[in-house]
Amino acid sequence: MTTSRRSIPHTLLSWFFLLYFVILFAERTQSLIRAAAAGQLFSSRFEIVAEVTVCVSLLAAVVLLGFFNGSFWKSLFGGGQPDYAKLSVTSGVILISGMVHTLYTIPAIQFVSYGMLIFAMILRTVQLTPTSGNRFGLWYSLGYLTAFSMAIPVVYQYDRLPDPILFTVIEYLVMAALVVSFTIMLRRLFLGKGENLLLWLPFAAMVLGDTAVLWMGWTDTINSFVLIFAALSAVLFLTGTIIFLLRKPKV
Repeated sequence: MTTSRRSIPHTLLSWFFLLYFVILFAERTQSLIRAAAAGQLFSSRFEIVAEVTVCVSLLAAVVLLGFFNGSFWKSLFGGGQPDYAKLSVTSGVILISGMVHTLYTIPAIQFVSYGMLIFAMILRTVQLTPTSGNRFGLWYSLGYLTAFSMAIPVVYQYDRLPDPILFTVIEYLVMAALVVSFTIMLRRLFLGKGENLLLWLPFAAMVLGDTAVLWMGWTDTINSFVLIFAALSAVLFLTGTIIFLLRKPKV
């Protein structure tokens, strides 16, 4: 969606996307390289699955960036608007790699990369605000989407649980479902359709999935980060749903 009043150029958004890709790719790659150097690559069943997941995610993202995002590379140097639909999908694909904990993971660097994506989300919202018919909904949805992104559980290994294999499988399924949900909403935001991202299916997936992960892992550790942002997302969703209904113009 092209706006008639663009106070923020698409080039700036594209550079934030590039920083997100580069930083996350570098952090995930260093994790694999250090594990290999220490002779710990594929050192356990969990690490085999985790490291293969990371490799597939990074490879898929490289293929998408190299062969399906030509407009993105042009936009970095003022060559018009990138294809936000493809760019959003690519962002979700590489996000998978960051949602799996591997040896030598550096969470601080990962958070910096996620910050770049969030900055791009904010700038796109600013860019769309002048022509939006529902500015409140646009910004409220941005807040909800940001909280939702933080409620995606990272897949960790918990050996002390009664059934660690089942728990890991559930973690993977929940993580994948929520990354897909986030990507769908991210795509809507960047296509200029983000005035109401309070979608019931992603919300239900978040509530059920996070509840399952938190409940199953409760005896080993309390994932307070996911708990806080899942609760915040739920409050924002329920409150926003009521507000949107009240603000809806009567026919």
